[in-house]
Amino acid sequence: MRTYKLSKTNNLVVSNMYRAKNKLAFFAMHQIVNKIPEIDIEFHILWHDSNYRDKWSDRIDNYGFNLVSYTIDDMHEYCLRMGIVQKKIDEFNKFFSIYFVIMAHYLRYNNITDYYLIYDDDIILNDEIGELKNCLINKIPVLISEPMNPSCDKILTEKLVNLYKPVEYVIRLYESRNPNLMGFNAGFQGMSLEMYDDFLTKDKFSFLINMFSYEGIHDADGNEMWGIERSKFDTQQQSFFSTMNIIKSSKKPHILNPDEYFVCPNWGTHPKYGDIDTGNKYEGWDINMKSKVIHFIGHTNDPSGYAKGKSDVFMNQVNKYLVEVLV
Repeated sequence: MRTYKLSKTNNLVVSNMYRAKNKLAFFAMHQIVNKIPEIDIEFHILWHDSNYRDKWSDRIDNYGFNLVSYTIDDMHEYCLRMGIVQKKIDEFNKFFSIYFVIMAHYLRYNNITDYYLIYDDDIILNDEIGELKNCLINKIPVLISEPMNPSCDKILTEKLVNLYKPVEYVIRLYESRNPNLMGFNAGFQGMSLEMYDDFLTKDKFSFLINMFSYEGIHDADGNEMWGIERSKFDTQQQSFFSTMNIIKSSKKPHILNPDEYFVCPNWGTHPKYGDIDTGNKYEGWDINMKSKVIHFIGHTNDPSGYAKGKSDVFMNQVNKYLVEVLV
């Protein structure tokens, strides 16, 4: 791992944990570099499977991306240096999203950047994203709402708000910056790393790590949990990022116009666009695709980046894009 402070003025750190140097990673990186040419982008990517190789790995290595790569072992070593005991690190595999939290802490602690965009590899960017670009260029914390799930980022909110005194002031600040109590997506968010300034000592970093639950997604009988209990567990990192971005940023976060920028699933009822038809030719993703930042929320464990667990609608969009740019 290399550590330094960015020197360019019109720059942006884009960071996330990607599964591997695969097709989706190349697509995501190529897309944002070319859709936002006004900004010099530097990628800080934590690779889940750092040993994975295919033709897309070579494309990533040879394209010319400004890329700093990290491994899971790098994050473990960082935690050890910061005083986290091995027994606790061994629990991370039960809550893999903790690596997003650790990676962002690393960026702040090492003075690499004070602002970054977390950017998942299952996102399609519209060509007309001026509102978003303005936030990224000016390092304004930026949030995209999940209008059908306002509770998606609230599981840790009370705990986090109560860390700061007077609590009444923090509550008023949160409500003034998020008056409609929207829920915000954590797979695409411009984040002020001021949220970590109270957790930079070893003791406070340990406090941060221990704030999260590592109980895992299986009950006492070994059955995988679903419903509200699963949602509470899975959205811990989302809640930390959204809540802290709102209450700890010195700049007021900007909520992207929810009529033009939003994230929704492929089922249910959208508050503006109505009922979602999961059985149509778009598999119900057509309303989500009205957004200028289209996030195909969902997961795949296939490091190749192909359509295991990922919508054919999304993969068709990826393939169309790659055919056009790689001619």
